Formats: sequence, C-alpha cells, structure tokens
Amino acid sequence: MLIRFEIRDVYETAKKVGKFRTIPRTEGVSTTDILGRMLLLTTEHHMKGGTASALGSQSKFLTTTRLLQLFSENVKTPTEDMRVIYIDGAWDLFHPGHVALLKAAKERGDYLIVGIHGDVCVNKMRGMNLPLLNLHERVLSVLGCRFVDDILIDAPYEISAEMIASLRIAEVIHGACDVDREYCSDEDDRYRNAKEKGIFHSVKNPCPFSLKTIFKRIRQNQKTFQVRFERKMNTEAQHYEQKYSDNGSH
Repeated sequence: MLIRFEIRDVYETAKKVGKFRTIPRTEGVSTTDILGRMLLLTTEHHMKGGTASALGSQSKFLTTTRLLQLFSENVKTPTEDMRVIYIDGAWDLFHPGHVALLKAAKERGDYLIVGIHGDVCVNKMRGMNLPLLNLHERVLSVLGCRFVDDILIDAPYEISAEMIASLRIAEVIHGACDVDREYCSDEDDRYRNAKEKGIFHSVKNPCPFSLKTIFKRIRQNQKTFQVRFERKMNTEAQHYEQKYSDNGSH
C-alpha cells in the first residue's frame, strides 16, 4: 500500500481567512540567553544602579526610546476621577502568577501603576543571580500586560508619602504569596506610609505559579536543558556574529 505524505503549511487555514499575522521577535531577547543565566548563575546581565550601562556583555538587548514607545503606545494619563492603584515588585520572568496578581490589582481601581525595582535592589533582597532579566527587559515584559496602565521604572523600595501624593495613589497593593515573603521583611516595613494613610491592601494571588515553579522545573530536567542550551548558544553566537560582523552587510 502506497502512503502519500503531503507537506502543508500549518497556518494555511488562518492565512486563507485573513487571520494570520507574523510578529517579529524583539532583537536581543532570547530564551537561550535566559536559560543560560539560570544554569550558569551569571550576573553579567544586571544593570548597575539602574543605569543604562550593563556590567557585562551577557545581555544583547538594547533599549531604545522607539522600542519603549512601541510597547507603551496605549499608556494614557489618568483623569482626576480615576482611582489609581499601585503595586510594585521585581516581576522577573513575567509569568502567569504575575498576570493573575495584576488582574486582581486592576479590579480594585481604574488605573494601575506598576513599580519595577532595579537590578541592584532585587539582587540585594533575593540574592543568587536574581533578577534573571535586567530592569529594561522586565519593563517591556510588564508593559505588554493589558491590565497595566503605566510603569514606575526603577521604583523606590520604600513607598514614601511624597510618592503617594505625586502619583495620586488611592490604594497600595501587596501580593501576599510565599515567594514574596523574603522580599519584604517585617523589620523594614516599606509599606508603612501607605498603612498609616489607611490605603494599604494585601491581595492573595489566585495563581500559585511563581519563579520557584520555574526553577523547580529547570532543576528536574537540568541535563536536558544543559545540552539544549549549549547547542543553541553556539547557533545564536554564529547568528549574531554573521549579522553584526564588520564584514557583513548593514
């Protein structure tokens, strides 16, 4: 019996009805790169003091105002009658747990401002080589979430009374989940100004997914990921060398 296999475009149906769209990848952002940071425990991707200069060359991601504008084209100024909600954190490796928490926070008001802490701050509180994504990479990840209206870049760790007044914050949200306990100790209560004003609210994250979930999965399959990383790392190195070589086309 002769069996004939026909190679077809898996997106053929979507293309025929006009519902297919190709979105180009963001240059310099690579899952291979991120995986390598987890496996090698490198901190070369961190940004010193929240400035635009990385400590090393590990991250190939370059942040331009044009790129930021593309990700923030829907950002609008809140009107006087809007209830402004503020929530801050590291937002590292933006995942389903983050999305669920931001959705819960947005439901408590009309306008959600998300504070994103700088690399030095996050590393000081969480240690190891965290955050796995540097500040600019994390900013773009959060900007892509539909529940977010604006972002406070390199947000102060302690929320001051002046900051609350300046941003017209009506409520400060804290995501009460296990992964955040070491990120905010009782000894240094960074929410005290919000608590004194009676605008602090703790929200239980409806999604149990966390950064620890990702780490656990990586550890369980470390050998497989290690082989995959080494193979793809060489491929990507060749790609960047060919694309940006002085002898290449520009």
